[in-house]
Amino acid sequence: MLATVCHARGLAALADGRHTEAYEHLIRMFDPADPAHHPALCCFAVADLVEAAVRGGHRDPVLPIVARMEDVARATPSPALHAGLRYARALLAADDDAEALFEAALRADLMRWPFARARVQLAYGGWLRRQRRAADSRGHLRAAGETFDALGTIPWSDRARQELRASGETIRRRIPAARDQLTPQELQIAQLAAGGLTNREIGERLYVSHRTVSSHLHRIFPKLGVSSRAALRAALTYDTGTVM
Repeated sequence: MLATVCHARGLAALADGRHTEAYEHLIRMFDPADPAHHPALCCFAVADLVEAAVRGGHRDPVLPIVARMEDVARATPSPALHAGLRYARALLAADDDAEALFEAALRADLMRWPFARARVQLAYGGWLRRQRRAADSRGHLRAAGETFDALGTIPWSDRARQELRASGETIRRRIPAARDQLTPQELQIAQLAAGGLTNREIGERLYVSHRTVSSHLHRIFPKLGVSSRAALRAALTYDTGTVM
């Protein structure tokens, strides 16, 4: 449980650009003396730790950790661990080696891991831009932004747009989808209602009363600009429309 909490807090801080805070949460998972240490969950967090460390100025302390996880990788086929290590190698590499390592990370089969692939594309595009190869960077940054938009990971798509602007490309501002205005519980209720469930059925699924569901829907309708359950499905369709 502690490891899961540290990972969640680290990811939230990383998405917000609070790299040192993210590092402080994530490093606990990799410290055998810390109550939050969890060897298995470390396999899912190595990429997050290395990104937080590199961007927060803690590169050297993670080098022995990555070496240890490389040893683990030789004993397990864990896709998450191997994808994370490919990304970590590219982030930690010297400029002379980084391009080949980013390309290797993108050649790996990441069809089942679109977020992981988009992260590589974002980091690679940013690295290319800093190497004064702006034209080469833009394709990777556009692809990353499109994937993040489709996944609804808005802080990451905003980072891709910032990189694109820095590369000299004129881009369009994202219009927030109506669903972005909902709390996680409101979104869950709206999705279930859009799927045809009654208030009582939704309440049974979420362990709340049907009256609570009704109260939530009364708040949800004006947020989405609808007046009936029948209009919920269209309102919840994720919109990545843009304006200049």
